[in-house]
Amino acid sequence: MKNALNKLLWPILIVMLATGLSRAQTGPSLPSELQTVVQSIIGGQINAFKTRDHEAAFGYAAPSIQQMFGSTDQFIGMVKNGYGAIYGARNWSFGRGEAKGDALIQEVMIIGPQGLDWVALYTLRKQADGTWRIAGVQMKPAELRNT
Repeated sequence: MKNALNKLLWPILIVMLATGLSRAQTGPSLPSELQTVVQSIIGGQINAFKTRDHEAAFGYAAPSIQQMFGSTDQFIGMVKNGYGAIYGARNWSFGRGEAKGDALIQEVMIIGPQGLDWVALYTLRKQADGTWRIAGVQMKPAELRNT
């Protein structure tokens, strides 16, 4: 009974936290046109992982990340081992986003393949050609999130 109740309450808690944090955000939020771009890039990569289109997923990474791993296979191996919740995401939703210097930071709430809730903090950087690419991701279990 307690376990079933926890499974029902966690999604509600995540939504409440995301809503409350969006309202309590101290810095300026992303303009709507940047929100659209950021969410398209992150959503595109997560969908590419989901469909196992590894080349497309690798294409969303910043050139510095691509150079670090050298190949799609090495990149995907790292994602599977270190970011399994993203690679096998059941569902995701976007939280707050903000510009910090030359970077865009986007919070993403993820339900991983085992049904556990995660918070991923994506960093996107603008490239010389004017496009935005994923330059890094930090993850932690949702229940350990600091507000």
